[in-house]
Amino acid sequence: MITSTDKNLLIHNLIHDYAEKLFYFCLKKTSNNYAAEDLTSDILLNIITALEKGIVPEHFSAWVWQIARNQYSVWAGKKHKQNVSESTADIRELEIEDRTAVPEDVLIHEDQLLLLRREMSFISSNYRDIVVAYYFQGIKISDIALSLNLPEGTVMSKLHRARNILKEGMNMARELGERSYHPEQISFCSSGNQPSGLPWSAIKRKIPVNILCHAHNNPCTIQELALELGIAAPYMEEEVELLLQAELLKKLNHEKYLTNFFIVPRECQNEINEKCCNFAEQHAEVFWQLAEKALKKATELGVTTGDYSDNDAQMFFAFYLEQIIENSCFSVNWCSHFKRADGGGWGLIGFESGSACRLPSTFFNNNGNGWKGVNWDGYQAHPGDAIFGKRRYKHDVPDLYLNMTLKMIAKNSDPASFSKVEKDNLQKLTEDGFCGVHSDGTAFVNALVFQDDMRSRLHEYLNTLPEYISLLENMRDFIDAVKEIVSRYSNKYLQDDFEYYVGMSIVELRSVLSRLWKDKGFYTSESAQFCVFYC
Repeated sequence: MITSTDKNLLIHNLIHDYAEKLFYFCLKKTSNNYAAEDLTSDILLNIITALEKGIVPEHFSAWVWQIARNQYSVWAGKKHKQNVSESTADIRELEIEDRTAVPEDVLIHEDQLLLLRREMSFISSNYRDIVVAYYFQGIKISDIALSLNLPEGTVMSKLHRARNILKEGMNMARELGERSYHPEQISFCSSGNQPSGLPWSAIKRKIPVNILCHAHNNPCTIQELALELGIAAPYMEEEVELLLQAELLKKLNHEKYLTNFFIVPRECQNEINEKCCNFAEQHAEVFWQLAEKALKKATELGVTTGDYSDNDAQMFFAFYLEQIIENSCFSVNWCSHFKRADGGGWGLIGFESGSACRLPSTFFNNNGNGWKGVNWDGYQAHPGDAIFGKRRYKHDVPDLYLNMTLKMIAKNSDPASFSKVEKDNLQKLTEDGFCGVHSDGTAFVNALVFQDDMRSRLHEYLNTLPEYISLLENMRDFIDAVKEIVSRYSNKYLQDDFEYYVGMSIVELRSVLSRLWKDKGFYTSESAQFCVFYC
């Protein structure tokens, strides 16, 4: 059995001692530079393959030349069967130094050169770097192997494979994909902690967005992505690498890439939207009636509502009920579910544009507990076309002082006991509409303020109401129906995050409900922005 060391030595000697001799042997037989190169590659590949299989020749030189003669016989037999006109499949452009070519040959050469350049833009770097080094830069096989830290046999094999890929591609009628001239439009929603600016910094251009769109539920090679978007492979490789680092693409086996999050197709959106609209229409009134009871109970527990009207406060509790009922149907903790390499904990979902079923123009946002580091939730709802206005904050109050001031107001409403810093902050927050001062001089937080365990006591009360339990069961049925829809449009690699994508897919339910509450005359105010402060 031949050892690995002996095998590598034989391959090294083969390249250095026989490659040039074999080429001139082939050139004499074929009278064509390209044919000689191609035949030489076949001979060397056959020899290397035999050595890799453990064949030990007794007389190496005689063995080499016997393989050479056999391969020439195979080549000559194929050549005899071929029509000479088929020679346009050759890579003649490699013979760029042929000064004796007649004008007609030059035209063929230039045409083939254009084809070669086209195909070079689509092959992967595994092959492209070797082809460029050997044919265009004139670097020896041994030097290429050394620079790439590869065995010479591997370089020869890759070179032979690359030549075949190029020849095959040059004979194909390439068509760029639709996204090369008509980029897809995707809307994105994200959640969680995003300290490095991801994912938004990675998806702010059309190229990465359309890579993600084409690779969604469709494993693609670099070449396939390059052809679809009309972008040369060297540039596509860089884009793909950035998306891999951002964890927005996933690399599969066989050099294929798959989008690593859910992009909701138009058809899926339409099915989910229909479910949302039906559910909202059936339960909008129940939500509103429950909100009235929740507001009454919260008031009894000591929850304050600032200068909100009863109608505004009831609107908040309607949103609040939808959120807690919806969240109870999922096992996923949105805030801690994702662990990212950049230190963040964010999730991302995309929506294809152009859905046939568009929901009302409504904005709803839940700020969680993040605004300026203060433990409060902000709810904003703007149903319709500029029906509701949006509050703007113009002052920048340091996080620490903001938190301290709000807690002071919630616990002690007399500004006389405030420090100068707290008084200054109170003035700024009052100008922003975040706080207020009564006619008697006492201050208040212009928000719904929950103290101590008020929320848990409120939830205990809600769980005693039959209509709340019934609404919870109906919400579970609704979400189960949405899960079935999403499962038909997502792939197996997203199953770990399945509930997250279901939850994000039904965010428009709140929009539909807010519109119905307005249309049905339940909600009559001209603004809808709610702050909830927990102290």
